[in-house]
Amino acid sequence: MAAFSTSIEQMFWKLFHQFLDVYFIVGFLLYFCSALLMIIAFRFGDLSVLHPLLNFGYIFSLYLGSAFLGEDLTITKICGKCIIFIGAALIGGGDHD
Repeated sequence: MAAFSTSIEQMFWKLFHQFLDVYFIVGFLLYFCSALLMIIAFRFGDLSVLHPLLNFGYIFSLYLGSAFLGEDLTITKICGKCIIFIGAALIGGGDHD
């Protein structure tokens, strides 16, 4: 959830970059919420497992940029995001010794 809200707030900042604009403030509040969610998660989980899960934000950003900002969705970007997904999913599984 933190990675998703970070992606959304960054999109708001990209779309509406006027300082003290409503969308800027909404983006800032989303950033605050994502930071709060991560603080809570770090309190109860392992840093080595949780921090790589923030990389899912890159995956969300790819699709948000394509859908709302008209950015190109190339095969290279898709392959890169698949590698990020696989890596984050493997690490996010945690240690099961």
